[in-house]
Amino acid sequence: MHGPSGKVSVGEIAFIANVRQDKLPTGMEPLLEAIGTYEPTISGGVFAYGTHAVVVAVDPDSGVVELLDYVVAEDCGTMINPMIVDGQVQGGIAQGIGTALYEEIPYDELGQPLATTFGDYMVPCAPEIPDVRLAHLISPATATEYGVKGLGEGGAIAPPAAIANAVADAFRSIRASFNETPLTPRRVSEAVDAARHTKDAAA
Repeated sequence: MHGPSGKVSVGEIAFIANVRQDKLPTGMEPLLEAIGTYEPTISGGVFAYGTHAVVVAVDPDSGVVELLDYVVAEDCGTMINPMIVDGQVQGGIAQGIGTALYEEIPYDELGQPLATTFGDYMVPCAPEIPDVRLAHLISPATATEYGVKGLGEGGAIAPPAAIANAVADAFRSIRASFNETPLTPRRVSEAVDAARHTKDAAA
């Protein structure tokens, strides 16, 4: 840094580098660059933990699934900003609900996509996303700065399994099988119908 007083503020540097480049010393390029890296002592990474539980209501004939209650207990280590943590988990759950019940990219026999607009590609909207009850478990990581862990996937990965298992539990008496997402109304009603026929045939 150059200056007559021996100190120059970052604001002055930014102003001269971006607005008043004529004030730079001869031969100095108007560039600002800063590089910082951080590598935790355990390079394999640390992992967040979470448990999702969901209560559903399913119409066996139409196959429509309604989410009645959703609870998450998660552990991302030390929370630097709890509001961001809550928002990231909530957003991940919304994404996971889309995976579980709505979002699909079908193709025709020639390989052409059949879902090319939001009229064809279904996503959950506010009415389809329940109020999520969220609890935090805080066990700081021992190998990272401040004890933080990853969080990005904590909300998005579990919902398809939690929702599919809740739907399967709703039909455990007839042993309906749900092995493919999204659990569209057609897939649910067909699985229920197939289980009913199998049960009737065995009776």
